Amino acid sequence: METSEIIVVGLGPGRWEDLTVEALDQLMAARHVICRTTRHPTVEMLRERRPDLPIESFDELYETIPSFSELYPTMARTLLERAAALPAGEPLIYATPGHPLMGEESVRLLRQEAEAHGARVRLVAGLSFVEPVCAALDLNPLERDLQLLDATALTALSTEAVMGALLPTKPALVAQVYNRRLASGVKLALGELYPEDWEVTLVQWAGMPDREAIRRIPLYALDRDESADHLTTLYLPPLAPLAATRSPEGLRYIVQRLRAPDGCPWDREQTHQSLRRYVLEEAYEVAEAIDELDGTPEQAEKLADELGDLLLQVYLQAEVANQEDAFHLGDVYQFISEKLIRRHPHVFGDVAVRDAEHVVRNWEVIKRQERIARGEQVAQESALRGIPKSAPALYQADELTKKASKVGFRFDAAADALQKAREELDELAEEMRAATGTEPTSQEQAELGDALFALAALAQRLGVRPEDALQQANTRFRQRFEAMEALARERGQSLDTLDETGWLALWAEAKAATGG
Repeated sequence: METSEIIVVGLGPGRWEDLTVEALDQLMAARHVICRTTRHPTVEMLRERRPDLPIESFDELYETIPSFSELYPTMARTLLERAAALPAGEPLIYATPGHPLMGEESVRLLRQEAEAHGARVRLVAGLSFVEPVCAALDLNPLERDLQLLDATALTALSTEAVMGALLPTKPALVAQVYNRRLASGVKLALGELYPEDWEVTLVQWAGMPDREAIRRIPLYALDRDESADHLTTLYLPPLAPLAATRSPEGLRYIVQRLRAPDGCPWDREQTHQSLRRYVLEEAYEVAEAIDELDGTPEQAEKLADELGDLLLQVYLQAEVANQEDAFHLGDVYQFISEKLIRRHPHVFGDVAVRDAEHVVRNWEVIKRQERIARGEQVAQESALRGIPKSAPALYQADELTKKASKVGFRFDAAADALQKAREELDELAEEMRAATGTEPTSQEQAELGDALFALAALAQRLGVRPEDALQQANTRFRQRFEAMEALARERGQSLDTLDETGWLALWAEAKAATGG
């Protein structure tokens, strides 16, 4: 197959004098040029100097394409098709504003796809938009860790991807905010990270002495007029860390500040061990918020709030470790990211799975392989391995009976499990009758524990999660007790004055009132 050639010529920021010698030679010798856009001063001057030169562009595509995400792929695909249709030995000239590699997504895609289409791409450098924009802003890009983004690519990102693509505590340039529609998309994307009244700067026609313009506006006004064009660049000044409340960087800074020598005395005193209780508490509060989800914005907001509290515990634990030089927050991200990739070969590799159950089996096999790689003696490990000893006791009982049943240690029928629970309760009753003191004996506690464990085994045999069953019982008790309190208030009664008969009567009434 004959190899076609595409020469990408950088048009510079706008002045004819800014064209490189090579770019000028290519344009003056070209038989046909395709421009990403003709809305560029250099194209106007090229037409004056080469009135006979056929010039095409993708300008119409900007206005008609239904999705920004398809804009640049469509350009790259069209260029490859057009190059393949040219006579042998004739290159296709593709002209882009600025430098071909600076904010030019179409060129990146073009180079990425060229080999598969039997094409080669050659770049002819041009002065990029960055230099004149930085000059207009009096900005040193290296000193300020300047970030560069393409407006079309930015609007095509999901909310989560925007947060990963842009660090709001560093300055950024968003190039080619070429119309009001795109400006609106950019505003919405940036609204995930920046306050709506954050002052941003629009730089237009940078490097063109007669037309260069700089406007400072609040972010919410970005799409309020039709002034945006292909030579419009948006400058985002950095947020102070305490203002970057919608980014991981903001939380990382806050936690570091709390643990700093001049930070919070309470936070500075905390250790992994002292924070343990809060990890558990916040996890339970997240679980409670999940249980209460009812489709309303209020409950969704509550879950987001509780997840934030739990995330804080991750950052605090990581910062304690960082100050001890044990590990860093990056290690936390790395461990979980690598683990997810490794344990999902059906997503990130070429393994095929039939269903969710197949995924779980693969997961267990991969976990076993990981333990072998760490030198663990997996052949001698217990069938009960993997149940955290710090987990709630009822959860442990459920998991222990579940894992034991997988190797055959289980009752044949639920009735047998029920009989075992009765036996354990009988043994508890016997111990209670034999007890002489007012304090519970160690044997009473042991028998009560055995009875609870037997009930967990019964739940497993019935296919019921004991945690769920007990949680439902807790909910019923809460509803009934609160109904009792309401009934007592209506009657001017005080619950602490009732005897057992009064309690039981009121309980029965509350139970009936709550549908029990």
